[in-house]
Amino acid sequence: MKRGSFAAGFLTCLLVVGVTTTAYAAGIMAERSHHRVVVDGKEVQMEAYRIKGNNYVKLRDMGEAVGFEVYWDSVNGCVQVESGKPYTGKAPAKAEPDKPESHPESTAPTNDADVDAMKQDIVDRTNALRKENGIAALTTSDKLMQAAQVRADEMAANTVYSHTRPDGRNFNTVTDCPYMAENIHRIATRYLSQHDVSLAEAAVDGWANSETHLRNIRNERLNAIGVGIAKGINAAGEESWYCVQLFLYDGCVISQVDIPIMNK
Repeated sequence: MKRGSFAAGFLTCLLVVGVTTTAYAAGIMAERSHHRVVVDGKEVQMEAYRIKGNNYVKLRDMGEAVGFEVYWDSVNGCVQVESGKPYTGKAPAKAEPDKPESHPESTAPTNDADVDAMKQDIVDRTNALRKENGIAALTTSDKLMQAAQVRADEMAANTVYSHTRPDGRNFNTVTDCPYMAENIHRIATRYLSQHDVSLAEAAVDGWANSETHLRNIRNERLNAIGVGIAKGINAAGEESWYCVQLFLYDGCVISQVDIPIMNK
């Protein structure tokens, strides 16, 4: 707000018509007056005082008459004056802090579509690691994907985190073809939130940082992959995700897949 334009607009006409009251405060004499105040040709009513020959009115009355915002800022302990805004006399509502944008990838799967997307993301990230080393991409098959899901389901259902199945048999008994390799990972949902990472990213990063698991991912003799994801709890009772990679050796075929073992 420009002071010059305000003075021209507000002090259009001040006419002294009389003094009615005299008050003293801290050694200052203030006289209540009834000066006429005219803004843009129209008389407006506002409380005014005369002190040492000068006229004083409330800033909020000026804001209401002329059209600018005035309010008490309790946070900063001062009066705020804002030009270009209509008078309300009220401090604006405190704005809510901006919430960080949610990352769809940082949330755990909530439905079948999310699970399928996470599985594909794990496949893609795994093949990216192979590509970095000049190794051919792994292919997927319905049977191998089904087998990996059986392994994830039975681990989650029984809280068994092992390459040994809940009934004590080896993981490769999940199909009728024993020529497989397996990577497993159990990840707490809390971990995903704390680190703002997706389930796929956490799983593949975990395998990539393990020499044994990375060896499976980079094994040139393996040519197919299946991925399984299932929600359960870990040994501490926290909600967790069981992730499984099953790899099939080149030239091998799966014709039958076992059902999950549910001991509980």
